[in-house]
Amino acid sequence: MADLQSMDEVLDEIFASYMRVKSQHVGRYDREFRNPHHLIALADALTYLPARDRTIRITGSKGKGTTSRLIAAYLHRALPSDKVGLLVSPEEFTHLDRMQINGVPITENVFISLYNELCPELAGILRTTGADGYLSPSGVFMLIALAWFAREDVDHYVLETGRGAKFDEVGQIESTVSVVTSIFLEHATNLGPTLDDIAADKLSVSMNSDLLVCPPGIADTYQSFTHCTVAPLVPEKTDTHLPTWLTQNDQLARSAASAYLGRRGVVHSDSSVDVRSPSFLWTKLSGCRVLIEAIISASSADERLYAAQFKGRNTHVLASLPDDKDRDQLLDLWNRQGLHCREIALSGTRGYLNYAKAKNTPAFLCELAFNDADRMRETIEQYIRTHQPDVLYLAGTQTYVRLVKQALKDVL
Repeated sequence: MADLQSMDEVLDEIFASYMRVKSQHVGRYDREFRNPHHLIALADALTYLPARDRTIRITGSKGKGTTSRLIAAYLHRALPSDKVGLLVSPEEFTHLDRMQINGVPITENVFISLYNELCPELAGILRTTGADGYLSPSGVFMLIALAWFAREDVDHYVLETGRGAKFDEVGQIESTVSVVTSIFLEHATNLGPTLDDIAADKLSVSMNSDLLVCPPGIADTYQSFTHCTVAPLVPEKTDTHLPTWLTQNDQLARSAASAYLGRRGVVHSDSSVDVRSPSFLWTKLSGCRVLIEAIISASSADERLYAAQFKGRNTHVLASLPDDKDRDQLLDLWNRQGLHCREIALSGTRGYLNYAKAKNTPAFLCELAFNDADRMRETIEQYIRTHQPDVLYLAGTQTYVRLVKQALKDVL
């Protein structure tokens, strides 16, 4: 049995096999090399897989993490005496908040202990995968979460997939309700190359689910990829302070919770759950309005929001968009909106972010360590002092948003 003592040691182990073969999979689609069944088979053998009628899964191109968190909140509100287990991908602040029960993350000690117990089985699987095989980090996080949920006798499971579903571990788990939040040409190099390829991957969740919750456009456009009953949507809330995508995510969350609860109750639009997102928030710093948003695709940009909040104001963007994201299209969109764009690169992220394009442009501002909140704060404050924008838009990956939120935690 392994005896890792620190969180950093465990995380290094979780990512080790992936990092070892990462370069071998560049330019290949998930369907060519990902095998989620190894970890699913282990979860099944250990009796960690949840019952179908106690499970909701969420996938999509944008908003799946927000929708997952809202579903868990609505279920907990409706069933306060029950335990609601939530698994999200990626984390908001630390890897521990990927898994929560009734809003409380797993502790570091429990996380380390569970990983140490699983190590012999994981090592055994890795020995069978061949020279280019690896254990998916998101799949290992899922296994730890399921082990914890099983030990804590969780009543309801809300599980978010990784970037895809068909070749993702969570995508193999049966559920009574599945949610597809959106389908954009995002992760095309992993799931594509076409929008239909991405739709087929995401909508594969309908093959092992009883009910599908999705926007009407998805159900109408991709009928051939939809393999179960499409549940009705509850009425949408009207809130001019929220971006369109967040309002729609809330509608999907209430619809999914209502479909799951069935006769036990419908989650109405006047529910007291706070409609917020780890991917979108406003704040203020040194007299400047600051918008923070996780965005990596031009397809998910809310131009209505841009027109309402940016037009006529001196608006600057500090973007952090790696090469494998929709960088060029987003920068073009923001420049057409009249925004002043600069780029920030992050380093030390266990190798999964590459900023070669950003570093070779005049708009490049600086490179920061992915966990250096102090330098991030200094950079933002210096930028505001120098350029005096009316609005500063901090936009990019979830890793970037996490660093920004850590840097500005005193004003959030």
